[in-house]
Amino acid sequence: MTLINELPPWQNAIEIIASTCSAAQINYKIVGGTVAALYGIPTQINDIDIEMLAKDAYRFQEFFADNIIQPVTLNDNGEHRSHYGQFSINGVAIDVMGDLHRLENNLWVPTFSLTSATVDLNGRPIHVPWLEEEILAYIRRGKLERAGKCLPYCNQSKLLALLQGQQPTQVI
Repeated sequence: MTLINELPPWQNAIEIIASTCSAAQINYKIVGGTVAALYGIPTQINDIDIEMLAKDAYRFQEFFADNIIQPVTLNDNGEHRSHYGQFSINGVAIDVMGDLHRLENNLWVPTFSLTSATVDLNGRPIHVPWLEEEILAYIRRGKLERAGKCLPYCNQSKLLALLQGQQPTQVI
């Protein structure tokens, strides 16, 4: 893996991930706190969370075999269930979640994002959900400060479409 000079480590890691996934035709979305940063919102990046199908999580693992911290396995922590693995790329912690579900009323329900957008990171397209869908996920997870920080950047029409059911979502 070639490091791209003079980028923050998390941006470098995302560029490596995006380049590899694109070449391997692995569908992915960057989710979690990194989404806010990719939309230009000043945010501290602690790790990078990636959503994908279960089969793609295992393919991702094949391409990043030298970066495995915890191999992808079906993981159930009592709150979330997914085909989960941890990696380290350029010193940045990467959490991969395939077929992510959450426990709600004693049932496992899908909780992956349904919206899709592309943001530009140094000339490279990066796949993310709508910021508005990520805000709703922050709220559901009790990350109200992060959600509040993002609200001024959101598109009101998109947020209302999600809340009113005009745009399907599984994050709430």
